[in-house]
Amino acid sequence: MRAPIPQIIAPLTWRRPAFIWTPLALAIAIGWPAALFTEEPSLQRLALVAGMAVFAIALVTLGASWALGKAPRARRVVVVHVLVAGALIAVISPFVLTQLLAALANYEENTAAAASLSIDMALAMAPLALIIGLPMALVSALLFAWLALTRDAG
Repeated sequence: MRAPIPQIIAPLTWRRPAFIWTPLALAIAIGWPAALFTEEPSLQRLALVAGMAVFAIALVTLGASWALGKAPRARRVVVVHVLVAGALIAVISPFVLTQLLAALANYEENTAAAASLSIDMALAMAPLALIIGLPMALVSALLFAWLALTRDAG
């Protein structure tokens, strides 16, 4: 008796109709962290912008891998794309935020406030941004992968 022939795992496909499921999955994946900050509109906007940036990067890398003929065969591949993008945004965000605040303080001619916002402050905030950002990216990635993608039955 011969050993069974291994089956090739079919790649994931977009859930049909994609024009409904993909935006819905993105809205849920990006929107749930913003829903945590209903009392703080500025933090809510920050969570939305960060989520949009994470998914923009993740969808570009996923699209590039799809274009190269390496469609994801498991949802964990999609989750890894989102987590890497989330880690990148989480590490970069303190630097962008401190530079924006310093520019705003310079615009308002508040030199003392502008001088207090330094690269050292951004370096100190980077681990905290990772600790907060990565769990949110993980949950968002799982939601997106399960809602937007499916295994082709054929």
